[in-house]
Amino acid sequence: MSMSCSVPVLFLTFNRPEHTRASLERIRQARPPRIYVHCDGARPQVAREAEKVAEVKRIVKECIDWDCEFVAFFRAENQGLRQGVFGALNWFFAREPYGIVLEDDCVPDLTFFRFCEEILEKYKDDEQVMHIGCSNLAEAETAGLEASYVFSRFSFVWGWAGWRRAWQKMSLDLEGLDEYERSGEIKNFTADPMAQAYMLDKFRATRARKNNSWAYAWFYSILKNKGLCVVPTVNLVQNVGVGAEGATNTTEQNEKAMLRAQPISFPLVHPQSREPDPALERRFFYLSQKSKFRLLLWYFLKIIGLR
Repeated sequence: MSMSCSVPVLFLTFNRPEHTRASLERIRQARPPRIYVHCDGARPQVAREAEKVAEVKRIVKECIDWDCEFVAFFRAENQGLRQGVFGALNWFFAREPYGIVLEDDCVPDLTFFRFCEEILEKYKDDEQVMHIGCSNLAEAETAGLEASYVFSRFSFVWGWAGWRRAWQKMSLDLEGLDEYERSGEIKNFTADPMAQAYMLDKFRATRARKNNSWAYAWFYSILKNKGLCVVPTVNLVQNVGVGAEGATNTTEQNEKAMLRAQPISFPLVHPQSREPDPALERRFFYLSQKSKFRLLLWYFLKIIGLR
């Protein structure tokens, strides 16, 4: 069975040569017809980072050796995670109606590419379906389902795919957040009060630029537009950068985040319902956070007014 890829891929890199090589080797096996590579610029104040960034660029040029269109966006100055990735995605979706997005620390199973390709085509004109997130930390709960994927409101970004039509709804500054909060729309995401409070807190912090996240802004944009996300019932992507030197956000070891990538079977079995399962959504939430204990402590401190 051929696992070659016929859709374009955006590869996001920065300062991790070995991670870049591992992820790019998997892309190389899929041989997409067009590959876009974004590399942020080195930070002058970080020792030896310029050397690492230069090595990443060298690896990219060396490893992209199949018959394809290679387009590079190598920045001279550092933009940071938020602005850098946002700019890279704008650049990519201005040129392509849909495609696959991989960061340098995300190593997918080879079936990931065909899965994304088929889902991208199936829902290309469906405005409600906004995201295909291929890391599934709740694989133990979903692997036995008959369907090949479920619908969720979680926009997992460790190996994902999407459409220009959806990305055009992205609001990096979380426009309309106050009204979204006042209206109580967050309850459509989850009935769990702690999850509601936690996500609203993250959204406010993102708007205020207290974190460097583009992903929370994208999550909010999907919720605000009542969008749905596709999540495969097996984990298709392993994040090999969690806790590694040079990680930006995932700086602590997390065994769940190191879940190995698995192959998915074809032909795909499409789910009969689009309604997200509340119990599974709750599981997705808790597994996507550092620990339930920390969440409980955070919520307790918030209730008594210390957060």
